[in-house]
Amino acid sequence: MSSMASYVGAPVVRRDAFEKATGTANYASDLFPDGFLWVSVLRSRYPHALIKGIDARRARSHPGVVAVLTHEDVPVNRFGVFAKDRPVLCDDKVRYIGDPVALVAAETREAALEAVKLIDVDYEPLPAVTDPIAALRADSPRVHESGNICRQTSLRFGDVEEAFARADIVVEGTYTTGTQIHAFLETEAGISYLDEKGRIVVVAGGQSPHRDRAEIAHALNVPAEQVRVITPYVGGAFGGKDDVTVQIHLALVTAKTGRPARLVLSREESMISGTKRHPAIIKMRTAASRDGRLLANEVEIIYDTGAYAALGPAVLDVAIENCNGPYRVSSARIDAYLVYTNNMVASAFRGFGAPQVMFAMERQVDRIARRIGIDPIELRMINAIRKGDIYVFGNKMEGSVGIYECLKVAMDHPIWRDRRKDGTLEYPWLRRGVGVAAGMKGYTIGALPDRGSVSVELKRDGSVVVGGSFTEIGQGVVESVAQLAAELLKVPVERVQVLFADTERSPDTSVTSASRQLFLAGNALRKAVVALTERVKDLVELETGGRPTSVTFTEKGVLVNSNEVMPLNELAERLELRGFGRMVIGTYEVPKVEPIAGTLEIPHLFFMFGVTMAEVIVNVLTGTVTVPRVVAVIDAGRVINPINFTGQIEGAVVQGLGYALIEEAKIVGGYLQTKDLSTYLIPSSKDAPTIEVIPVETFEEEGPFGAKGIGEVGILSVAPAIVNAVAEACGVEPTSIPLTPEKLYWLLKEGGLVDRLRGNEGRIG
Repeated sequence: MSSMASYVGAPVVRRDAFEKATGTANYASDLFPDGFLWVSVLRSRYPHALIKGIDARRARSHPGVVAVLTHEDVPVNRFGVFAKDRPVLCDDKVRYIGDPVALVAAETREAALEAVKLIDVDYEPLPAVTDPIAALRADSPRVHESGNICRQTSLRFGDVEEAFARADIVVEGTYTTGTQIHAFLETEAGISYLDEKGRIVVVAGGQSPHRDRAEIAHALNVPAEQVRVITPYVGGAFGGKDDVTVQIHLALVTAKTGRPARLVLSREESMISGTKRHPAIIKMRTAASRDGRLLANEVEIIYDTGAYAALGPAVLDVAIENCNGPYRVSSARIDAYLVYTNNMVASAFRGFGAPQVMFAMERQVDRIARRIGIDPIELRMINAIRKGDIYVFGNKMEGSVGIYECLKVAMDHPIWRDRRKDGTLEYPWLRRGVGVAAGMKGYTIGALPDRGSVSVELKRDGSVVVGGSFTEIGQGVVESVAQLAAELLKVPVERVQVLFADTERSPDTSVTSASRQLFLAGNALRKAVVALTERVKDLVELETGGRPTSVTFTEKGVLVNSNEVMPLNELAERLELRGFGRMVIGTYEVPKVEPIAGTLEIPHLFFMFGVTMAEVIVNVLTGTVTVPRVVAVIDAGRVINPINFTGQIEGAVVQGLGYALIEEAKIVGGYLQTKDLSTYLIPSSKDAPTIEVIPVETFEEEGPFGAKGIGEVGILSVAPAIVNAVAEACGVEPTSIPLTPEKLYWLLKEGGLVDRLRGNEGRIG
């Protein structure tokens, strides 16, 4: 592509595509530093137990073992973003089966694994708290001394009683959503070593190198400057590497031994100890008028956060903010609970608390549409919020709001328009249905402080280096940032180098989560270009005595006062010669909003929206659901790279399909039964439907070139769209996901459809 072309909106091939496709890209699990120690973690045998003593003498004397570390070796033995409630290595008790109790560092992998088995831990088992509703009772065993309620809030908006009194229709239901495991390709992994300055360097898969550095420094009780964190390419995260995983353990081993260390979790260890999506119980009662207007919503939300808070407090806020869907619901009563149990740890997962409540709300909306006898999309269009509307929490929708436009596109799409046309299915026990659901979620982190910085350096050869701590977790942010820089500075995109995710070399662009990194980094990049423009003015003023009135970046260089053109290589040399420096830093702070009383980060200023339509084929005799086709209509702001955009949404759709139908983490008494990818099933290529992705470009005025976040929006409405399609096909009302064949079969049997079919077709089955 020539330098004269526009890079924003262009399908530029990702710079990491070739090396990732050929297997030459280096991930954390590919790294083997010279002279490293193999690290193995002893994890709890029980979901809940007191630790009466730890005897590591046999392990320490095992051949090849260099160190065995316990809680006594940890300077500050608690970490966590919202609550410092999680031990680096357990001291008083264990609270889930993945809890780490000790570390072994050895010369060989075999020695490390053998020595772990030689550590004797004296446990006193305690009753496991596994039911979040039971955990709320006063007589429940306590996971933490403070009790089992990690966070609780109650919010009231409008006159709920009056709205229900004048409602023509009231629909209520209790909805449950399961535990979902991230199942990323690369498990949690990393290495650590001491650099030439004596600093601890941790190279690990993560989503926020600067925050990880802060957590490491806190646990080791050292200044942050003594720790460096580098995040290479990450083999998938989806929120599962938002919290600290292996970083503190690696740093601790290197701090205690002075040796490089390597820790890569096995798949089983990852499945057991890694964070999960919060399972949820959502009770919802929704009032509507006969003409389809949604009047009020009563919601009780119970999220099981497992053994530790992790990012759960913010996840609960996202659930609260989105439980009314993208609709003008003027009255709401919301009671929300984040509950400690011994069911492992729940934290960030793509959608961050929104998919659970979206499932409940979108099921409610479909049921209301059927009660009224109105087209489900039409009902949603009647209630869809618009830009400038006041949302249920009293906040004005000031950013771009494209949900109505997405619904309009969906209404006109053939999958919806032709859904009732007769189509002969191969067997009489098959039923076809098409379902729809809408979704919304804020991007950025709302009322919490949210800022990020990006550097721009001019090289002497005229190329550009952009630096930021954003992490490449597969979403393509590196290429998109390069495209933005190429557009702003008018240089060929191949002349833009992106230096990412290194606390030593890249400024803090904050955490890569909440679908915000392109938005945040892009805006910080714009600020950096403004700073570079001012520096050019300073340079010219120093050299000529007159300050330029205009500085513009063009394909030929920097145009000053519409007459002098300086090529970038010449500008870089002159800046350095005059002592200005060739690097500038831009910092963008998301506009501040005041949080609603009782919340942490509500409301957001900026939201993403989308609509999913799904076609399903249901086998009534087995309860099996196949999904041949999905259409995702996404409010994209402005698409920076259509290849990245489409790939993001397609991946989210398949992940949402797994969430809806097959991804079932079975936890019995606090023990995970589905400990590998042969028992915890995720969609394969054979399960993936034909996916059509349709962008609706609304243009976000605050975003870089009109862009907005899209990382999570693709998953939000997939599960309810699929389940709504099942309801349409079979006349049942599922209330639980994953909607496994067993669940659906018994629901169909209770509804009489199986028996009616067998009666009509006596030889079937």
